[in-house]
Amino acid sequence: MKYHIWSRAGAAGCCAALCLVLLLGGCGGQKAATSTAAPSSQSLSQAPASEAVPSGEDDTQPAPTTPQVDDTENSWNGLSDPTSAFSGCLGWGPGTAGSSLKSAAAAASMMEWADANGLAGRSGSSVRDCLAGWYDGLDTFDQENVAECWPLIQQSAQRILDDPEGAAAELSDAGVQEVPACSQEDWSALAGALNAIVPEPMQ
Repeated sequence: MKYHIWSRAGAAGCCAALCLVLLLGGCGGQKAATSTAAPSSQSLSQAPASEAVPSGEDDTQPAPTTPQVDDTENSWNGLSDPTSAFSGCLGWGPGTAGSSLKSAAAAASMMEWADANGLAGRSGSSVRDCLAGWYDGLDTFDQENVAECWPLIQQSAQRILDDPEGAAAELSDAGVQEVPACSQEDWSALAGALNAIVPEPMQ
């Protein structure tokens, strides 16, 4: 009987000792975890102020802007607007007073436009599209007027190209101060494109 009592007492003592060991171990682990977490909080509090984004400020970068496109240039396939340069084709016709001088002035203006835009270095389609846009923008009366005057203008332009010095006097009488610096290639590019646009029966 005494043996059983002592056995039970020994077992109870072992359990108590085991519980004490576990309790002490838990307290030690909690202290270790607390001491480990402390430096992390401290390091956050000591972070340089320059690394933080001040409240209320937007640190986003502005989106790059798209370059503005010149609508006028786009509408003429990269060529300058021919409306002013080609205005000499309108308001007169073959057989009218001063038609020779007017055709010379119109030719000089168109030649200057061809030279300024370097038509010889442009694609044929871009030149045709540009001139077609100008021609299609005219009303029917003006289109017929251009068709009547265009052959005379071509003749005047060719005379200027063939003999610039000889054409200087006629150009001066027409109000053109300088002989246009236009190459045969630039003029041919313009004339070829316009010949394809103006209806053949009207030429």
